[in-house]
Amino acid sequence: MLNFRYHVVSLVAVFLSLGIGVLIGAGALNSPTVEFLQNRINTVEANAEARRADNDVLQAEAERLEETLGALEPFTVTDRLVDANVLVVAVRGVEPETMQGIVELARQAGADAPGILWIEEKWTLRSADDRDALAAALDLTDSRRAVLRARGLQTLVDRLSQGAALTSDVLATLADAGFVSFEAAGSEVALAEIGGPGTEVLLVVGTDAAVDAKHILLPAAQTAVDAGLPLAAAELYIAVEDGPERGSLVAFVRNDEALAGEVATVDDLDLPSGSAVALLALADLRRGEVGHYGFGEGATALTPTFWQP
Repeated sequence: MLNFRYHVVSLVAVFLSLGIGVLIGAGALNSPTVEFLQNRINTVEANAEARRADNDVLQAEAERLEETLGALEPFTVTDRLVDANVLVVAVRGVEPETMQGIVELARQAGADAPGILWIEEKWTLRSADDRDALAAALDLTDSRRAVLRARGLQTLVDRLSQGAALTSDVLATLADAGFVSFEAAGSEVALAEIGGPGTEVLLVVGTDAAVDAKHILLPAAQTAVDAGLPLAAAELYIAVEDGPERGSLVAFVRNDEALAGEVATVDDLDLPSGSAVALLALADLRRGEVGHYGFGEGATALTPTFWQP
């Protein structure tokens, strides 16, 4: 049984320990150790400040370089797409400003570039209503997602290759159903005027796109090859933690031996030089040259090889 004397001894021991701790702490605070630690803190803070200054300089240099590359782009592509009919087809979710810049750059390259044909999020076919709507637009009874997507994209690419039919336009039907939309650049362009013989397509997918590239790229590329439609596929890459690697989206083409020999690919549309490289790759297709450009796996060069127009 604990008695009063035990409690007194315990309390004395506690206060004695606190006193010793205070004395030791006071001695340490007055020792060279504190001065050493303070010097180390000052050194770390100075180094951090120097790194921040270096980063500010590098950021400014990067911005100047990006501005310079942007200014040089029109010179890079001048006369590369004279008399070409270039249509930018992009999956909704990729950066609109980049797409609009590509259209403008294609025009500066000499092409007739009417605008952007957006592949809308409804191509995911998550809902039964969307599957039914696409089946109705395509006059199909099969409502399986894979079948609908493949047939829908085949129909879309064939329409872009051949132009509008005299009696009906499947492109207008898909637009009315919400699967595609057209963003004209400048003056209004009717859907019936989009595509047709001589059209070249730049198909843009992206890591932020609303529809996975695997659902879009393969059926579109295969149909384009079968239809003789010149097609370049470009990836607008955005790095995210644990996300896909650069080049993983256009890999669907690069890893297919038959498609890789017919469809050009670019994996760095997110970089300042990417738009010019994509249009140069499209221009090379007119000469029978197929290239795979960028930094990701499967790329064979950074840019197309120079040739005299």
